[in-house]
Amino acid sequence: MKNTTPGLSSASIRSGSFVLLSTLLIATGCAQNPDIRASRDGTSGITASGNTDYIACVKEDAGQNAPTFIQEENGKTLLFIGSTNPEKASGLVELSSTGSQSQYSVYQRHAWQDKGRLINAAVMCSST
Repeated sequence: MKNTTPGLSSASIRSGSFVLLSTLLIATGCAQNPDIRASRDGTSGITASGNTDYIACVKEDAGQNAPTFIQEENGKTLLFIGSTNPEKASGLVELSSTGSQSQYSVYQRHAWQDKGRLINAAVMCSST
């Protein structure tokens, strides 16, 4: 007669571990936000230029090889690079005015590919 110890078999433990690992991987993948504003590649600051001049400067310096789109949204001027969809755009500059100052935020997806060209243009144009 064969004695067996009550409990879980190693097969069911492996199966349970696989299910737990799969669930964690799926949850982690779904938690990623593809919106460009969630990118770590970006900066913000205050610009001395007027809104129109600032956007024109950034567009001229950074948007030469990709289509650019300007939109007004909730009192902000948005300059999209590549697409107006924040999940597909390669870059985004948000410009908002408060009183006599304009604040900008710039985001660039995969900035390492072109050494942060959009980010550099946004910073440079803020001081002109």
